[in-house]
Amino acid sequence: MALLFSSLSRAETIVLPNVTGFVLGAQNALWSTEIRITNLSESERELRVVDWIGIDGALQTLEVKPGETRIISGWELIYGGHRGSVVSLDEDIYGAAVCEKDDGLLVQSAILTLTHSGTGLGSDSPCEPWRGGHETGHSGISCNDGSGPLLTHDHDFFPAEQPILLPWLFSSSGDKRQNLVLLNPDSAPSTVEISITSSDGMVTRTNGYTVGPRAFLQINELFRQPEWQDFLQAAGQHQREHPAARATIRATTRLYALGYVISWINNTVSVSLPM
Repeated sequence: MALLFSSLSRAETIVLPNVTGFVLGAQNALWSTEIRITNLSESERELRVVDWIGIDGALQTLEVKPGETRIISGWELIYGGHRGSVVSLDEDIYGAAVCEKDDGLLVQSAILTLTHSGTGLGSDSPCEPWRGGHETGHSGISCNDGSGPLLTHDHDFFPAEQPILLPWLFSSSGDKRQNLVLLNPDSAPSTVEISITSSDGMVTRTNGYTVGPRAFLQINELFRQPEWQDFLQAAGQHQREHPAARATIRATTRLYALGYVISWINNTVSVSLPM
C-alpha cells in the first residue's frame, strides 16, 4: 500500500456522532459501533479523544502505526478498554466523541445492527471489536454480528446560526421510522429551528426544539410526533406516495445533526449526514 502523507502532522477536530457501546432498541434492534482508524502516513499518528457528549466516556490517546488500520469498538472507546462487567439488556450505552485527529489518519465507523434473538452462547471473553466489543459473560446476550452503513468522520460541529442541511429524510412513518439526533457541545442551551420541506418542494413547516447544555438529543419516530402532523397533512397524498423530505436546521450554539431511517421489518438502517 502506498503511504500518502509526509511525516509532518497537523491536527483537526472531528465529531464521531454515533459511538454506541450497547443499545437494545425498538423492534429488538441491537446496536453497536465498529471504528477503524487507518494511518496513511509514513510515521506514527494519534487520535485523541478530548470530550464526550451524552455520556461520561474515557479521554484517551490512540496511537496508530504507519500503514496500520486499528479496529476498536464503540464499547472500548467509551470505556477506554474493556469495562470488566457484563452488559445487561436494559443498558443504553452511547454518546458522541469529540476527537483531535492527526493529519494522515482516516477515521471511519460502521453502524452494526441486527434483530436480537434473546439468546447467546456466552463467553468468558469480550466480543471482538467488530462484533460490538461488549462483555456478555454467560448472560445469554449475544455479540453483534450485524452489518450496517459506513461513515467517514472528517467534520467538526457546525458554527452557531450556520444552516445545516439533512437532505435525506423518510416521512412515511408507517413504513420506516425516522430518528433525528441533535448534539450541542456548548455550555449554554441551544434553541434549534428545524424546517422540513416536502418532496415536491411545495410545503415547508418549521418547529423549534431546545437542546440542553452539552446534550445529546435523539428524537425517535420524528414524523409520529404531534408537531409534524401539520406538515404531513399539508403535504397530502403526494408526500405519502413520495416520502422524501429534507431538513434545514439552525441553532443558537454550535451543533451537529444527523438522521437515521430504520426499517420496521428488519431494523436495517440508512444514515443522513449533515451538509
